[in-house]
Order: sequence, then C-alpha cells, then structure tokens
Amino acid sequence: MKKTLLATAIIGALGASAAAQAATVYDQDGTKLNIYGRLAYAVQTGGAEAAPGEGKTDGSEFIDLGSRFGFIADHKVTSDMSVFARMEFRGKADAQNSGGFDTIRNTYVGVKGNTWGSVQVGNFDSVYYRSGDVIFDVPEGPGWEQLGGISADSRGDAVSYSTPDLSGFRAHVQAKHLSGNTESDIAGRDASSTWTTAAAVDYTINDLYMSLAYSQGKDVADRTARYDGGASNGTNPYAAGEDLFGFFANYDFTDAFSMRFKYEQITDTFSQEELENRSSASAEESILGLGATYDYGMGEIYGQYARVDMAFDGVDDKDRWMLGGNYRFSQPMYVFAEVYQQDSGTSFDSSLRENFRDLDDEILTTVGVRYDF
Repeated sequence: MKKTLLATAIIGALGASAAAQAATVYDQDGTKLNIYGRLAYAVQTGGAEAAPGEGKTDGSEFIDLGSRFGFIADHKVTSDMSVFARMEFRGKADAQNSGGFDTIRNTYVGVKGNTWGSVQVGNFDSVYYRSGDVIFDVPEGPGWEQLGGISADSRGDAVSYSTPDLSGFRAHVQAKHLSGNTESDIAGRDASSTWTTAAAVDYTINDLYMSLAYSQGKDVADRTARYDGGASNGTNPYAAGEDLFGFFANYDFTDAFSMRFKYEQITDTFSQEELENRSSASAEESILGLGATYDYGMGEIYGQYARVDMAFDGVDDKDRWMLGGNYRFSQPMYVFAEVYQQDSGTSFDSSLRENFRDLDDEILTTVGVRYDF
C-alpha cells in the first residue's frame, strides 16, 4: 500500500478512496463541499461448494463490489477549528433495481481542531478499523480476514474522539449506544440501555506504522438492548465472545514494496455450551495475518495469508490466502484480478504435489473493474 494512501486511510475521517478522489464542487466563505463515489463491477466464479440441498454457490456471477456516492462538507470556523459533515449512500449498481442507492453508510457530523483533535457523532467506521485493520483491507473481493472489521462497536449511534498527531502518536476512543427500548415486554430480560466501547493507539516512526486496538463487542443476547447498525465482533457470522484485542504493523521497505502483520485475539470467549446453543460452529477466536504489496508503476501486486483459530471444539483451524493484482488505465480507473482460498489444506506431512493440488481446491476467482470519482 502506498504511503500516501496508508496515511489517508489511517488518520483521515474520509477514507482512502474518498479523500483521494473527492472533487470540490463548492468552496466559498470558508465552506467547502466535495462529492465522491465509486463504481465497481466484477465476475466471480468458483469457491466453496454448498452443502447438499442448499443450492449452488460456486457458479459464475456478475456482482457489484461496493458501488457508492457521497458528499463531504467542511466549514472553517476559526484558524484552529472547523466543523464537518459527511453523508454516503451504497447500493447494487450492477443491474436495474427499485432499491437504488438505499443503504446509508458513513454519515456523521463533527468538529476538529489543529491542537486538540476531533470529535464526531453518527454512523462511521470503527476506530479499531481506522487505526489498525485498515492496512489489511486491500482486496477488492474476499481475502481480508478479520474479527473486528469496519463495524466493530460502530456503524451508528456512536461517538468518537481522536487526538491530533503528536509527533507520530495518536489515540482514539469510541462508544456506541445500544438502546433497550422495545415494543413489548420480554419476561426476565433487562430492558435498560447500555454502551459498547472501542479504543486504539497508533504510532508512526519513519517507515514503520504500528497500532494496538481494542473492541469490547458487548454481548446483548440476554437483554432487549440491540445494535442499531454494526454488530458485536464485526462481520463474523457468529460471535466467539467479547473483548477483542489486535496488534497491527506495516513497514515500507521501499517506496514500492511494503509488508504488513497483524494478530487479533478474542480474550473472553463463550463456553462451548454457549457456542453450541448459538449454533456458532464457525465462530473465530484469533487470526494471525501476513501481507505484502508491490507497486510496479502501472498498478500493484498484492497478497495476504491468515491463520484462523476456530473457537468451537472439533472444528479445524483454517489457512486462508489470496493473491491479486491490478492495472491502472488512469488515476481513477483500474482493472483487477484476484484468487482466494477459504480453507487451504496444506500439511507438513504431505508432498509438494499433494499440497499444490489441495491449494487448487475450491479457489474463488474475482475479475473486475473499478472507477473512483
């Protein structure tokens, strides 16, 4: 990942692609309005086969990969303080549909100062993601393995604070409100509201970036309080527990080549009985990840590997990897191709030929085009 994109993604409230491509449509009397967007299409084929009787999942399909558009507003109040707002919409743009861009995403207001930092409230990416896991959010399709993800303790009804850059050091805290309001009483359930929290610290020194992040991921299954947007432990299909910690690092060996590392661990996992009651056989407890990116001038070649430890006894741990590359026709538009293996069956006890055959099993291929504006 290029240094400029990495810095924008980590410390900016706008996100890498939005900040890189946003066009100013109004700038007068201290008020600035930018518009940005993305169209991303791809064809996917292969991947894991569905279980008998559950349909088909490994055929070819034309899909939308996060097409969106949005607005960013900023007003300079004083030489040290400004206020800002953002509103973003997502939708499936690969075919005619009645829904259109009907998903609200990254919509918030805030205030920032050069000397004291920034505060924002609303619907936005988690500080766990913005400080740490963003460095692994590289693939266009599957291949970013994560426990916290973008929505950890976030994605609505949230408030966060970030310090300014203090000689390479920054700190972030966040809280998300979970309302206990309900339309009908549920016997034996706590109906009070509660909060779930997240925090992160990051440090940049020369070509090395490091982040230590925390996500509470409060479990509210036994009460009426609910996540209004986002979810406990991010985008995992079933949570493995509470209290997620992550360490992330990225090092630029040259302007063209960088490597990244991460380790995520849920420290307060549910008991095996609880996991069974929740049908959480696919719950993930920890992830060790490695990745690298090489910029060859007209595009990038990138890859990632993850060792995923499963929380449920009797479920094998997973080895997952992806490889990809893109070619840029111009600054806003590029084509890409990626392969992803959800569960590699490599073993030290198998021969090189057997391991290669296992690697070729159930590979998902994604080929597409993306235009940022």
